[in-house]
Amino acid sequence: MLGSAVARSTQPLCVFFLTMKRCLAIAIALVAVVIFAANCGVLSGPRMGDVTESFETSNHTFKLRVERHAEVGGFMAVLNGAYYVFRAASVGSDNWHDIMTFRHDDPNPIPRDQVRFVNERVGFVFMGWLYAASTDGGATWTVWNAKRDLPNRQCCSYQTIANVELNADGSGTMTLSPIEERPGEVPQLHTNDFGRHWSV
Repeated sequence: MLGSAVARSTQPLCVFFLTMKRCLAIAIALVAVVIFAANCGVLSGPRMGDVTESFETSNHTFKLRVERHAEVGGFMAVLNGAYYVFRAASVGSDNWHDIMTFRHDDPNPIPRDQVRFVNERVGFVFMGWLYAASTDGGATWTVWNAKRDLPNRQCCSYQTIANVELNADGSGTMTLSPIEERPGEVPQLHTNDFGRHWSV
């Protein structure tokens, strides 16, 4: 009789310890998952990884380089895109400085035809909705961003800027890829100051 009473009184205690043991095991498993995910870069989000492709071109005054970096981290690696870093340096120098960085959802090849020189002092690059130009041999650059600088337009697609033609006097035409049925779309923009400003 006494034995069965003791057994009944200790039963809740045994259930409590079993529950605590299970909770501890689950907590340890969760901590392990968090540590693993952090080491894999999942929790830190997508970021720029190693260079997977590089392209360089020059005239007699300055040179331009584009590096495609793998995107690493994020939730699903198969969905990672790429970062395209545009840089400039004087001929004979290894002192590269960044012009602009563009992120694309897909790791496409570097768009080599979008890196151009007008003459020894003027050059420009473009990709997606970004355009940059230099008029002083690559020392300084002006970056134009359609998301920021193109009013009354729902921007943007990865093919926003289809082409740019720039002349030595600063005049030029930017051909856009309009999205049908989207308000504010225009097929072309024009500049008279090497692309610092564009207008319809």
